[in-house]
Amino acid sequence: MASAEQKRFKSPDETRSFERGQLDLLEIGGGQVGLLTLQPGWRWSEHVKPLANTEYCEAPHFQYHVSGTLRIRMEDGSEFDAVPGDVTALP
Repeated sequence: MASAEQKRFKSPDETRSFERGQLDLLEIGGGQVGLLTLQPGWRWSEHVKPLANTEYCEAPHFQYHVSGTLRIRMEDGSEFDAVPGDVTALP
């Protein structure tokens, strides 16, 4: 039988820092949950693309947006803004 788990982002299992951003990760329930904090002016194309070495982010995301506006550009060229209260699923 599975047991309950409880963790806090105050003590993440892993932290990945990059220019103008930070990702805190928790390993829980057999998966990962992340808290992504981005500073104004952050752009994936400038601040992560050189590290990822891919044209677009290749990781799927299921996201809840807490604050700010995140402009999302998909590989097909479509764009939309995610704002506080939005939930997005990105393949």
